[in-house]
Amino acid sequence: MQKQISMSMPDFQIALAKLIGSPQLCETVLRDETVFFAEFDLTGKEKKRLNSVLRQKGISACCSLYRMNRITPVYTQLINTSTLLGDGLVPLVEEFWLQYPEPTLQFRDEVLEFGGFLMNKIETGIVDIPYLKQVLQVEIAINELSYLPEGEIRMLKFGLDIFKILQCVNTGTLQEETIEKDDNLYKMYLEDQKLQMEIV
Repeated sequence: MQKQISMSMPDFQIALAKLIGSPQLCETVLRDETVFFAEFDLTGKEKKRLNSVLRQKGISACCSLYRMNRITPVYTQLINTSTLLGDGLVPLVEEFWLQYPEPTLQFRDEVLEFGGFLMNKIETGIVDIPYLKQVLQVEIAINELSYLPEGEIRMLKFGLDIFKILQCVNTGTLQEETIEKDDNLYKMYLEDQKLQMEIV
């Protein structure tokens, strides 16, 4: 006669991933595990294992590696966006991680999801940084196109001189320059692995 073993491995893995993804959550669960554990269908053995993980010295290293892996796509593929955000980048990505605790581990998807999250903040006025919207628009388009075959295009209208904005971001002179309006519609595409922008 076979005995059935009660095991809720998927819930255990999700709970573990959420804990590793948030040092703040680890601290909260250490103080009171009741609310967190109630979200999952965990066996007594799995709860004991999670409690053990939380009390291990290596948990802080795991959290650091997780955060590094998740922030790397953002600051490598949204370089100018990150520059404009400055010290505001970290609080925003931490809020993003709380809302999207399960990463795809794909640079393209992580950047697009964070880009959408940030664009919503900009359009609702929660984040108000001059020229950030235009810079984010172009960097999201570049990210998308870099994963698509040549021939794909993106049509964008920035409202301001995007070339001047990017130049000033790179030289650190954005606050000193006057940025002219630009109502042109641009076609963005890759040609020989180089980004091209044409006025339509």
